[in-house]
Amino acid sequence: MLFTSLDYYLFLPIVALVFFLTPVRFRWAWLLVASYYFYMDWNPWYIWLIVGSTLIDYTAALQIEGAANRQRKKAWLWLSIVANLGLLFTFKYFNFLSGEAAKVARLFQPEFEAYHLDILLPVGISFYTFQTMAYTIDVYKGFTKAERHLGRYALYVSFFPQLVAGPIERSRDLLSQFHFNYQFDYQRIVGGLQLILWGLFKKLVIADRLALFVDEVYGHPAQYEGFTVWLASVFFLFQIFCDFSAYTDIAIGSARILGVRLSQNFENRVYVITSFNKFWRGWHITLTNWFRDYVFFQLTPMGRGMAWILVATVISFTLNGIWHGAEWTFLIWGGLNGLFVALEALLSKPADRWLSQFGLSKGKPIRWLVDFALFFNLAVVSIIFFRAVNIQDAFMLIGQLPKVSPIQLHESIADIVGVRDFLIAAGMLIFMDVMHRLFRGQDIDAYFRQIPWWARLGFYVLLINLILYLRVPEQQAFIYFEF
Repeated sequence: MLFTSLDYYLFLPIVALVFFLTPVRFRWAWLLVASYYFYMDWNPWYIWLIVGSTLIDYTAALQIEGAANRQRKKAWLWLSIVANLGLLFTFKYFNFLSGEAAKVARLFQPEFEAYHLDILLPVGISFYTFQTMAYTIDVYKGFTKAERHLGRYALYVSFFPQLVAGPIERSRDLLSQFHFNYQFDYQRIVGGLQLILWGLFKKLVIADRLALFVDEVYGHPAQYEGFTVWLASVFFLFQIFCDFSAYTDIAIGSARILGVRLSQNFENRVYVITSFNKFWRGWHITLTNWFRDYVFFQLTPMGRGMAWILVATVISFTLNGIWHGAEWTFLIWGGLNGLFVALEALLSKPADRWLSQFGLSKGKPIRWLVDFALFFNLAVVSIIFFRAVNIQDAFMLIGQLPKVSPIQLHESIADIVGVRDFLIAAGMLIFMDVMHRLFRGQDIDAYFRQIPWWARLGFYVLLINLILYLRVPEQQAFIYFEF
């Protein structure tokens, strides 16, 4: 059930109406049923994976908390980790690793055939396995108490707004909200609907329109070069921001209607990249924080000095890349971003001293332009690996970048999407950025509480009309459904 489908906007009001009519002590049960139904709309059989993961981690957490010694605690923790990573390995990585092993085996036995599992990747598996692993690790470390109520814990694992593509929530933030001892709140409902409308605009009007250009260039890498490849990669950076942040907006808005607060996952203008360190503090925040807390912080005690910290940074980002998919392209993308973050930490102070000799000290507009030109274009080059179908296409596209031809760019725009549609896409990006400037780091609900009712109404009418008349007819799934 897509967040952009009519089915969802029949489902959500029914869920909300029944939720507020249900006695407080049974609301968790209704939302659990709704969440399981939501997930089973994709594939009914895969609900057993969520149920199995729920039961394993629920039991493991209770056993960890009640264990008499550290060895027993650690045994139950490893059971949880192995079970969750085992699910990920089986469904997400087995076929890739089997294929790569077969390539090596063919060097010695040319007729060797790889063994592949004939299974589909369950939607959301990377998100809910990381969420449940974080829970048992936090119980083990004493950061949170084990949840005794199986139903509420099951809802924590499967809560439908954030089940498929996050945000990845910590138990200490989300579980405590599932007592639902509050009443209908008009302002909260309106705030949720505002976020949903803003998310639909970003997805249907911007992300899916940018995809028309991006998909053509990346689908035929040998046919395009220079500015066309660069522009397609810039468009993809904005596409994935609009696509994934739109999902997050709709998820947060849907949860808000039900009185649940989900974590922010993106800063509004994170695409204005003047520092990789700052960029990763505002991009897919809950996943970045997950790798910081459960990978980076676990690696840093294993070595001493800045050198090991930089190595741990690269390892953490490389694993972040692998989390996105079983392809060499994701590994390289993650490793590159880890390298960029590490080099920035290592070189930023010497670079500041050197650039200040030429009048380019921090805080000056010209220095901001220099930083933006450098970091934004490095992000554009790295995102090629994220989007390319395979590693061969990625290197082909990067090799095409130096072949600059403005005429070829104009012809590509005309052939791929048409000048009118290109200008609409550019105009909508500018409109989004203007709104993000007005929000000033707030979400749309907080911003709209400060302006007159007639301005709010006018903005809603404008957004609805933009969605109705500028949306792309062919609906696309959210990008992060693939992960």
